[in-house]
Amino acid sequence: MCLHALALPQIALETPLRADSDTAVMLNAVRDTGGLGGAWRWFVGDWLLENGFYRPVSSFTIALDYTLYGEAAWGFRLTNWLLMTLTAWGLFFLARAYAQLIEYPHADWLALCAAVALSLQQAGLTAALGKWSAWWFVGVVGIILYIASPRTERSVGRRTRWLPLLLALGALFWGFDRLLETHYTRLITWVPSRTALLGALFSVWALYGLLRGASERRWGWLAGGGALYLLALGSYEQPVMLVGVWAAWAVGMRHRWGAWSWRAFGAVAVAAMVIVALRVSLLPTEPTDYQRQQRRSSLAGPVQTYFSELLPPLGQISYWRAVGTDFEILLVDRAGWDHLAGTLLYLGVLTALGRERRLLGGALTWHALTFLPMAFLHFFEHYMYLPQMGKTLFDVGLIWWGGQQLQGLLRSNME
Repeated sequence: MCLHALALPQIALETPLRADSDTAVMLNAVRDTGGLGGAWRWFVGDWLLENGFYRPVSSFTIALDYTLYGEAAWGFRLTNWLLMTLTAWGLFFLARAYAQLIEYPHADWLALCAAVALSLQQAGLTAALGKWSAWWFVGVVGIILYIASPRTERSVGRRTRWLPLLLALGALFWGFDRLLETHYTRLITWVPSRTALLGALFSVWALYGLLRGASERRWGWLAGGGALYLLALGSYEQPVMLVGVWAAWAVGMRHRWGAWSWRAFGAVAVAAMVIVALRVSLLPTEPTDYQRQQRRSSLAGPVQTYFSELLPPLGQISYWRAVGTDFEILLVDRAGWDHLAGTLLYLGVLTALGRERRLLGGALTWHALTFLPMAFLHFFEHYMYLPQMGKTLFDVGLIWWGGQQLQGLLRSNME
């Protein structure tokens, strides 16, 4: 809450709501249908922008804000701020439950770090911290671990294990570099981001409820998780990809959960089928002009965007294509050396993923599946919000693993 309080000035910005054309259309739609009194209309047809999407929950919350605040911008932004705050709390509980489920040590601290990292991104602090190189943060971690490590006389003259050191530093570097590369303060001020905010909020709490329900064999948690997932799908389309995430978890935990893993998957699948049935029955199935416009024209662009997001060194392909065989350019171009060093350090990420495949693999699955459909669309910032839940946990897990490895190396050299 304290970190999110730093984003409160965004609520008081003087920019009027109607300065954004999409927001103006949405406000007109709510006004013309009678505010909250006409909100039933959004449950039986297209949503506020009328561009071919079934989003009754998002439409209802905007109609509710309009009823409460009129066109006062601060009210809509306050709602967005509250949604982001509750999402960070949801990530904490979901990450802790998942870490405990896979018996990951220090689950509470890991979940807290993930929630704090997401809060820094949402409050915009990563935009300020990101101006510094990730090596500064790696250095701070190294100094802290060095001070905390016991020293003896036998530590003098010990040989350094360079490969494990490289892998630890690589995991730390990439964890911090990715963690600090983005922020989401604009989602507070931009009303149409309500769809992504609601979708992410209900999704993290839904999966938390489903995890509790399946692991504790409690119908109440299971029903609650299914209901929240239905709300997520009624807010935005992107959460439908979490069906794949839960399917992977259900298969992985089938021996421990037994029939409850499939009951939980059934709740997710039923919610998805209900929304799909409503969408098909209430709206035309032909793509609208807006939907066609949002699609990227070629396949090569989405494929490169997708895999570069998941494996950042692949984003260097265009650079090396431009270089070709003119390697003498490396004599004057620092970017080439940065790319080479980054690729070498990425071995630490791959090693961490191999050794902590349950934690990092689960986070990567979330990131990969939820980002997949968005790679085929022209970029909007809120497309990354739901994938960011998995990406943040992955990056925090990298830093956690790298710190543990570095601590182990320091202790072995000092004993």
